[in-house]
Amino acid sequence: MPHSNPIVSNDPIIDIKSVSFSQNFQLALRDILQGTKNWRLFGSLGWLDIKLRYRGSVLGPFWITIIMAVKIITIGVLYAYFFNMDMHTYLPYLSVSLMLWTFITSNFIESCSIFVNAQSLILSMRLPFTIYAWRNIVSNLITLLHNSLVLILVFSWYRVIPNHYFLFAASLALLLIDSLALNLLLGVLGTRFKDIPPIMNSIMQALFFITPVIWDTSQLKFNYNYMLFNPMYPLLEITRSPLLGRCPSLSTWLAALGYSVALWIVTLLVFTKARFRIPYWM
Repeated sequence: MPHSNPIVSNDPIIDIKSVSFSQNFQLALRDILQGTKNWRLFGSLGWLDIKLRYRGSVLGPFWITIIMAVKIITIGVLYAYFFNMDMHTYLPYLSVSLMLWTFITSNFIESCSIFVNAQSLILSMRLPFTIYAWRNIVSNLITLLHNSLVLILVFSWYRVIPNHYFLFAASLALLLIDSLALNLLLGVLGTRFKDIPPIMNSIMQALFFITPVIWDTSQLKFNYNYMLFNPMYPLLEITRSPLLGRCPSLSTWLAALGYSVALWIVTLLVFTKARFRIPYWM
């Protein structure tokens, strides 16, 4: 009896029978579980993407680190001078914010094309679609690790010591879980509607200015709790605060968890209905 490959999907190639929503939902969950289990495969694919992206470059992905350092120094010095801010508190805050925002933005924009970019692989092999979502997350995580070198230098210079490590680990896990849902959702929508990538790019540019990334909520002239209506703020704040030695408020955590649940509900509905149509939309 031949041994079945656990990576390859067992879904039927052609099935003329009608499939109920519950059956499609079970197949979608199986896709997510099988794709997540194969961490060696999507880890290798994510690392390969980084190698191919910077092939022939002298410094490779460290160019991103240099660009991030220049951006932090430029914005930090200018804003601290014009708005009379303390560099000892503002520059570490800005470093963490830009590093996390770059990771979130890259996931938003690049997730729209994860299935389109893997068209040849999807049409030639029947792998769980979740693998391509994790592939994009891994490549962005590698970039995040390179950018963290700047953060280490800034923290060392200003003697910032992170604490609340348990909260940081929990917030990082939630960030990865939300990134997976986001990649699956926007990956499906970006495959079906080709104008989704430029739309998401414009949305992220607008969110950058209304989200406390280069400015702090302490500068607001109204109650900062209104910022909880911005879906980007709670997730950014619960990840950023422990690194700066602060403890996020309970309302911020509840808002982040609420947005995460809502995101996964929408993702599972869309992914369940459209998963089988992805190869036909390419």
